[in-house]
Amino acid sequence: MKKALLVAFVALALASCPRAEKPVSAADSATPVAHPGRDTILSSAPRTLEERVLYFPARERVLTSGDGSSDDMSWQSLGRSFPALVPEVLYGLILADTPLTDKDGNSNGTLLPETSRVTVLEAGEWERWGADFRRLYHVRMKAAKQTLEGWIDSSSAALMLVEAKGLAVGLVPRKIVVGDGESEYSLLVVSDGRHVTLVDTSFIPFPESFHPSGVVHVSLEDVNSDSQPEILLEAETLVSLRLLGATPVRWKAWLRRREGTLVPIFRYNVSFGSDAGYAYTATDRAFDSDASGMRDMVRVDTDYTLVSGQDEFRTTTVSFYPWNGSEFKKAALQDLPKMGTITVDQASLLANMNARGQSGILASLAKGDQLYVFDRSDTRQYRGDPASWWYKAVTKSGVEGWISGTMMELSWIDPLKLNRAAFLGPG
Repeated sequence: MKKALLVAFVALALASCPRAEKPVSAADSATPVAHPGRDTILSSAPRTLEERVLYFPARERVLTSGDGSSDDMSWQSLGRSFPALVPEVLYGLILADTPLTDKDGNSNGTLLPETSRVTVLEAGEWERWGADFRRLYHVRMKAAKQTLEGWIDSSSAALMLVEAKGLAVGLVPRKIVVGDGESEYSLLVVSDGRHVTLVDTSFIPFPESFHPSGVVHVSLEDVNSDSQPEILLEAETLVSLRLLGATPVRWKAWLRRREGTLVPIFRYNVSFGSDAGYAYTATDRAFDSDASGMRDMVRVDTDYTLVSGQDEFRTTTVSFYPWNGSEFKKAALQDLPKMGTITVDQASLLANMNARGQSGILASLAKGDQLYVFDRSDTRQYRGDPASWWYKAVTKSGVEGWISGTMMELSWIDPLKLNRAAFLGPG
């Protein structure tokens, strides 16, 4: 007779939508029970589940259950599926004492202890388990001079994909149901040897409400060269249960553990599209802007496409994310410098916008001269009237003033020094 193998602290049927959330019940979060004389535990768990397993951003959010919506929804699989993950799985991390069973789910009398590492050989198919879904993993484990092999419930193990400097990262695949729709997605799992943190990645693009979110790629790197490893995460998240023509938004983030939680120090959207003809894709590049040895600036280039009838409009934007000491924070475009090239025979750098008379001239510039341009004044800006655009600029010799936008053309400085002090300092 089949045993009910659902391991507690992670409900197999995580489902919700932006308009409702329900915490799991106490019964759903109970730990599995060992039966003396029938099951053999290979080793005892030194700490309780609550001491070992953390949830981010919160337990109620990570273990959200479905809202029972009956809407007609079109669901998509999110993140990586098991077959594609097989070559990348380093090991399966047992999250709680779990029975070793046969392929049909019948226990063979052995409990694999939490924190054990197993080799994951294959995965069974998702199957309905009451109102939820479950699947089994075929695993192998060496213990006490013997090799154990059998099946475990997938909710009791994380598929660990990368490990470095005492930190390991992986995921727990899920399948959920809401109304008439079904979708596969995943939780991010981070283990530091003492705690295992289960992360609902949808909190990063949607901090106020749960959206199914699946991990596409994850790695550990010191991406900004500050001697601390970051979790480099790429995921896709369902934007809406109502906009059926919208693809999941693809996004990237760099996560760091800080004060007991995981926080994104950098994030941007990689791609999105809808059947209405709107789409975008973006790429990022980090670089050292001041030769300090740390990558303290990230540039993100985004290509937009908008189709309207027979017309197609395309444009590209460039955004910069300077490091402010705790995160890469997106900067206002006009606060970052461009290179200005004088296009008229003679131009004047003035002490004030629209300064009159020779007394207001700080420097005279010839055609082809270059200067660094920082800020634009919007006080007199009118669309289609370049004469209304005035820019704060600095010559290469260090003279700072204002210049009219009609006298120069602008181009991006990349990857030259992008901090104001580098231009205004001596030398």
